[in-house]
Amino acid sequence: MLDRMKESSENVLGFRFDGKLSESDYATILIPELERALNKHQKARILLKIEGFRSWRPGEGWEAFRQWPGLERVDRIAIVGGERWREWMNRMPSLFVGFNDIDVRYFPEGRLRDAWGWLREGLVRVLLAAE
Repeated sequence: MLDRMKESSENVLGFRFDGKLSESDYATILIPELERALNKHQKARILLKIEGFRSWRPGEGWEAFRQWPGLERVDRIAIVGGERWREWMNRMPSLFVGFNDIDVRYFPEGRLRDAWGWLREGLVRVLLAAE
């Protein structure tokens, strides 16, 4: 299961998921949200908050995401999860193979705010003045 986090804004998008990205999650939530952001911005940044993690089963949705053409316009991915998730990331570095030129960082559950801050770091927000 995957759902968009309310803290998402503009081109910094956060998603909560339970450790398995289904084909439906990919097709109806993740990619449409990212495409909306990329229609307005050159780059997107993603936060993945892993909840209730027991084991990792990437599934077809994860493979499709790794091969999605818009991925080249994602420059940062923050992974937020518990210690078990960190262990899995260390044991399975191939999960992020193919994420060329994307800075992927892990943050423990208690550092969610830091992950959001890192994703928003360096972004210039352009405000249009009303004429």
